[in-house]
Amino acid sequence: MHDSLALRLVAGIAARDEDAIAACFAADVTFRALIPPGLRERTGAAPTASLIASWFRDSTELDLVDQRADEVGDRTHISYRIVGVEEDKPYIVEQHLSCIVSNDKIQRADLLCSGFRPRGREGEVTPGDGTLGS
Repeated sequence: MHDSLALRLVAGIAARDEDAIAACFAADVTFRALIPPGLRERTGAAPTASLIASWFRDSTELDLVDQRADEVGDRTHISYRIVGVEEDKPYIVEQHLSCIVSNDKIQRADLLCSGFRPRGREGEVTPGDGTLGS
């Protein structure tokens, strides 16, 4: 199991640390993300890390509230839930990655994102349609 890699990746995302995120990916990683505006694709560790970090760049608060890692056959599944604040609006977001890992680096990853969902007080979800940027 790749618990250490999953922990490093999620910690890098929560810290908005592009270098730490990039260090989890192979130099020639193939990355696809399905986010509310549509499909985003990147090749390479730095472009992938930049894309992921950009989703949280404008958040004034960012807290990791849940993370999990598990094996699904020959894939590593990583998921995490983050609450944050952007433009004075509290949100919650959950992302799931299905990864092929080799030599403790992610070689290929497919990400599915809930989008930035509005939340009220104490994590209460409120109606609306949050989105991620490109």
